[in-house]
Amino acid sequence: MEPQIELRVLELLCSRLCHDLISPVMAVNNGIELLADDEGDMSAEICDLLTISAGAAAARLQYYRIAYGLGGQNAAPVGLPEAGRLTRGLLEDEKIELQWPADGEAGVELSREAMKILLNLVLIGIEALPRGGALKVSLNGPDMVMSANGVGAALRDETAAAMSADTDIEALTARSVQGYFLNYLIGLQGGQTQVDAADTDAVHLTVRLSA
Repeated sequence: MEPQIELRVLELLCSRLCHDLISPVMAVNNGIELLADDEGDMSAEICDLLTISAGAAAARLQYYRIAYGLGGQNAAPVGLPEAGRLTRGLLEDEKIELQWPADGEAGVELSREAMKILLNLVLIGIEALPRGGALKVSLNGPDMVMSANGVGAALRDETAAAMSADTDIEALTARSVQGYFLNYLIGLQGGQTQVDAADTDAVHLTVRLSA
């Protein structure tokens, strides 16, 4: 029987989701209010704001639906091209250049569980690039490799601690819970994670799943 995730972890994941979604949703709300008060001079600019903000909210929801949720449990697993599209949508407003693996690079199609791990691995990479940079994802058989390179690129201490096997659940925060959740998913698949953050302005994570 699979171990059950702690209620506190679920609460923190919900907090993280709300934090990431509140900005574009509030921008849509503000735009609607401005449009209601506008006499026509700024309507085009406001509509642009609404389009951008609604697009950002939709992109995040589509990504998180797969990364955190069941994502259409009875549907076919998401393939690499679709996952790449979702990731690029998530990075639309970020100063991050994405290098995504070509379809079939892994040699086999990724399972639903493996894809969830991959998308959560990407979230760790985005978090490690506070000033933007390059995010590269590659697949090599059972290995998933994420490389984040850029000025100030680093794995937060609290995130690294959350990815350890002896993590104190009560010490997790809405910022560090992502590391815990990734490690939890990897553990369910009998996998291991290797973190290399020794280089300046670079973070490399390798996830090895069962072949």
